[in-house]
Amino acid sequence: MPPQKLGKHPNAKIYRFRRIVFALAALLTLAFISKTVLSFFGAEYVSLALSGNMHYTDLQIYDVLGKKLQNIVIDSEEQTAAYLKENLSYIKDAYITKNVMKRMLTIEVTERTPFALLRIDSTDQRNNAFFLVDNEGHVLKHIDKGAASPLISEQFRNMAVLSVSNDTLPKIGTAVKISEIAVGLNILKTALLLERSLARQIRNIDLSDQRKIKIRLNNFPGTVWLAGDAVESGLHHVALFLKQQNTYRLELSHVGTESEHLYLDARYEDTVYLGGLAARKKNR
Repeated sequence: MPPQKLGKHPNAKIYRFRRIVFALAALLTLAFISKTVLSFFGAEYVSLALSGNMHYTDLQIYDVLGKKLQNIVIDSEEQTAAYLKENLSYIKDAYITKNVMKRMLTIEVTERTPFALLRIDSTDQRNNAFFLVDNEGHVLKHIDKGAASPLISEQFRNMAVLSVSNDTLPKIGTAVKISEIAVGLNILKTALLLERSLARQIRNIDLSDQRKIKIRLNNFPGTVWLAGDAVESGLHHVALFLKQQNTYRLELSHVGTESEHLYLDARYEDTVYLGGLAARKKNR
């Protein structure tokens, strides 16, 4: 007799179904256990060890992290650092280490230093705005127009104001994308590096015309003109002039047109021009 084919076991499908159910149950159980264990390391149970934070309190940083971090096991140090820099505009760098068993994050931050005020003049004057920036043009915060006035707020009394015309306002926590601002920051940084006494006198830099940048100083009654492509030489000549200015007596009077205002033209490499009003040598 030829061999007969063996049929499938009548309970094979039931066994297969039971195995699938068992596997799913095991996976769900493991998932529940994992979630329970990981929740032990949730943000609400994390301790923070902070250093370098001058502008933000420990509580402010903890609150920001609590909104983002689900637990310190699955969130990497890089994610934490990036989130801090994205949401806290003063933080320039953050170095994160974590101890899972102690449920602790150690955070070392480097904060940005306020450097200058940025004034944005829009074609619609209602949209004019002030911002606080660091020396890289990173926007730290929006400043109320009234508070930005040196006569009102002691906080900004000694800060130079960079003025530019633009209809696009920068976003807090990002670098300014206006090219003229880079020139203004370069003027301030170059002055601090090469002509520190002059740097302390700068009150306002009008960057609306790169061929004739207008600077207001504390100890000069007129306007200083610089060229955007000759900043270093221009600042040098202005500093020399200010050192010599006690040799001159400047007679100021009310004038009818802007072109008659006193100015110091330092846009040229080898010389400076004083014009606009009469200046005569002081008698000794």
